[in-house]
Amino acid sequence: MNSSDKQYKRLKKLFNNPKNVLVIHWARQNLKDNQGGYSTPRIIAIMIRSLDESITKIFAIHLEAEKSGFTSEDIETYYDQLEEQVLKDFNEFVREYNNCDWVYWDSDDPHSGFEATSHRYHVLVNKEDQDLVEIPFHKRVSLNSCLKEIYGANYENDPQLDNLMKSNNDGQLKANVLSIQDEARAFKNSEFPGILQSIKSKADFLIEVIRKVVNKNLSVSNKNFLYRMGKFFSHPIMIAIAWTCTVISLIIGFF
Repeated sequence: MNSSDKQYKRLKKLFNNPKNVLVIHWARQNLKDNQGGYSTPRIIAIMIRSLDESITKIFAIHLEAEKSGFTSEDIETYYDQLEEQVLKDFNEFVREYNNCDWVYWDSDDPHSGFEATSHRYHVLVNKEDQDLVEIPFHKRVSLNSCLKEIYGANYENDPQLDNLMKSNNDGQLKANVLSIQDEARAFKNSEFPGILQSIKSKADFLIEVIRKVVNKNLSVSNKNFLYRMGKFFSHPIMIAIAWTCTVISLIIGFF
């Protein structure tokens, strides 16, 4: 089995128990905007949705501020405290759903994803990482990595998520979607609802991508040669020709 087929079957297998598959997407602060002296950006918000869309969970700095009774004028003063609570709550959620499969977009960005979240936990919550719950690596599914295996490393130009979205939405980004830079800018301007709408739309799109891959109707700009050949030989006409040739060969061999 080649790597393309392996990744396709891995994604298809997720639908065996879609309630236990969690799709996650993060919003983060722009690294240059961090005034706290840290080398890593803040985790602004985390959106989690199950593959069957029965579970939706949100962790966000501004929601923690509202629960704590902070005003919009005070929120920046308490960013460390609020992000710490976001990380603690997310960690408890991970503890509860640790046996699920977790689908996320990319594994290449050191300033986002599981590793960045764990690092921020180390910085703000506990430097000894006490009580930190790590999701096992075999339970993590980098969707972008899977797509690269199936369609080729350059299946879309950078930024690949944005361009994949355009390829599957008449050349447009999905409604409410902001770029990573625009999400960071929205955070700087305290435009928190827009950030949540953006990462929700992105999480929903990741679910759409998984479904389209499994149904073999995902549109990508650049398909690799092996994928095109596989599609060619799996076409019903080619299968019919192959069976016809096989039958003819058997008949000739018999006589």
